[in-house]
Amino acid sequence: MAGAGVVVQGGSLLCSHGGTATVASGSTRLTVGSKGVLVSGGEIGLTFSESCVSAAPTAAVATKLTVGKMPVLLATSGGPTTNSQAGAGTWTVQSAGQTKLTAK
Repeated sequence: MAGAGVVVQGGSLLCSHGGTATVASGSTRLTVGSKGVLVSGGEIGLTFSESCVSAAPTAAVATKLTVGKMPVLLATSGGPTTNSQAGAGTWTVQSAGQTKLTAK
């Protein structure tokens, strides 16, 4: 079974309310093409263009690839968002930001 792409700096998330957020930074301990990978927890608090704020992933973090004992986020990851006006929503990965590294 093939793995999913690992999310890196420059990748983007999509909110169910239509907003997007770009991953501004990642771990310097593991890079792909000089872009740091996003470890679980690094997406918490990202602000989307529709004023949504991301929370911790509830689906598809890596089980085999970790950085500092934290799983990395995968292209199949997703989780909840909050928005004071539009209510609860969800986020998914729109683009991992790279295609070289995959993980399970």
